[in-house]
Amino acid sequence: MSTCRSRLATLLVAWCMAVSMGTAFAQEPAAAASVTPAAASSSATVEQPPPAPIMVWNRKIIDLHAPFHGTPAQERARGASNRINALLDALHPDELTVGWTEIGAEHGAVVRGNNVVLFAVLPGDVESDDRPTMEAAANDALNRLRGVLAERDEARRPQQLVRAIALAIAASAALVLVCWGLGWINRRVQATLIRIAQARLKLSFGGYDLRPLMWSLLRRTAGLLHLLLVLFVGYLWLSFVLRQFPYSRPWGTRLGGYLVDVGAGVATAFVSQIPNLITLVVIFLVTRGVVRIAGAWFRAVEAGTVQVHWLEAPTAAVTRRLVGFFIWLFALIVAYPYIPGAHTDAFKGVSVFLGLMLSLGSAGIVNQVMSGLVVLYSRAVRAGDFIRIGDHEGTVLALGALSLKLVTRKREEITVPNSVLSSSSLQNLTRQSGKDGLILTTSVTIGYDTPWRQVVALLELAASRTEGLLAAQRPFVLQTSLSDYYIEYQLNVATMQPSLHLKTESALNRNIIDAFNEFGVQIMSPHFHHQPDEKVWVPAGQWHAPPAGPAQGGRDEA
Repeated sequence: MSTCRSRLATLLVAWCMAVSMGTAFAQEPAAAASVTPAAASSSATVEQPPPAPIMVWNRKIIDLHAPFHGTPAQERARGASNRINALLDALHPDELTVGWTEIGAEHGAVVRGNNVVLFAVLPGDVESDDRPTMEAAANDALNRLRGVLAERDEARRPQQLVRAIALAIAASAALVLVCWGLGWINRRVQATLIRIAQARLKLSFGGYDLRPLMWSLLRRTAGLLHLLLVLFVGYLWLSFVLRQFPYSRPWGTRLGGYLVDVGAGVATAFVSQIPNLITLVVIFLVTRGVVRIAGAWFRAVEAGTVQVHWLEAPTAAVTRRLVGFFIWLFALIVAYPYIPGAHTDAFKGVSVFLGLMLSLGSAGIVNQVMSGLVVLYSRAVRAGDFIRIGDHEGTVLALGALSLKLVTRKREEITVPNSVLSSSSLQNLTRQSGKDGLILTTSVTIGYDTPWRQVVALLELAASRTEGLLAAQRPFVLQTSLSDYYIEYQLNVATMQPSLHLKTESALNRNIIDAFNEFGVQIMSPHFHHQPDEKVWVPAGQWHAPPAGPAQGGRDEA
């Protein structure tokens, strides 16, 4: 009984000291008292509040969890922190002790210093309410407090402060040197990558040169890697400098521990993802094999070694790329669940964002691609064809996924979007020319006073003098109109060079002019202000005027 009275007296003295310090945590000295079993049992079913750490000189001594007689754990920890910090200069490591107090059913381990109760460890503060566990927790807290006192004493030594400052300056100089070296390496790497890309990298998509984009991507990737290395080195520097000074040493240790924890987490995550990575490698290898087999077959069709009725050689190359794209797309869908981090909310958010951006920004691209496929598989045009589209005509240079490129006779390169091709009238001057050639037409209007047989003969003579026309196809003339003042004659000739039709038509027109001038026939369409006194007609004796030949039999052939 006398022992219990002495312990109770000690607790009352500590209570009075806490009140005299002006704190609002008067109940804290009584922390050596006990917590009733009913309270302990009820705390097992109620969600535990967050831990309340006792902080002394920027360091955590112990986490408190249990309330005491209506005082929350946060207030207990705050009161203990204030008491210890107030007595920090007067405390000595050898004077710190751990005692055990029992008053009836209440018990706990008490940490004292200079005969003052600093804080208590109650059954609710640890996982067990037995004495060894609570005393062990109190001893651990006591050792941490002694470490705080030792580091505080170290911080007061001038030689230690000078050493810390010197190490911080040396680390800062090393940081500047390393950052300069990383910048120099970054510039050299970017120059090397650009040189290699310009010399060896040849990329194009849909007729567009992607090399400038790849150069920019390489430069930005190298710059991002340089920035990450600089931040990593700066992180190490900050952790090292903070650890040199006793007060900021916990911050530096925390930074270093965070880096170690991140590295350990990455390593653990990598090891746990090895089965998924193996699955991804298998999917990649199988997909690449299938793409290569399909590509070999389409290349055989493109080369002509394999022939199928539903696929032409010019279409095989585009079909090969499309089939390869859809195979890889299917493989990506299959591999998606095995991608590390695919089930995280961040990965799902990025996937939704990318899908939204693609759906909003690729509408025009999809329209161009689908229009290009319509033109390609309708076999309306091929590379090398001479076509006329809108106000442009020229030889098709390439038919890409997004546009068609053609070269005009002026050596201009025209880019026509595929959507224009599918929505406009396209004239292919090469496709049907074949062995019979492309039909060229030119028209002249001659008055009624000139014999039509003479006009036909003159037009045929001009055609025979024109180079570039197909000799096997005899020119023919059509009277397309009997107008009010003249007859319209249309000369039809064939050529095997559609791309030179303008030059051929020009030469034909020159020969027509020469032929009509040679035989005194004027090319004109007279408009009379009044009816002539004489009839405008051709007598029968002049029906076969030169160069028309004499009549043979009955009806003349046009």
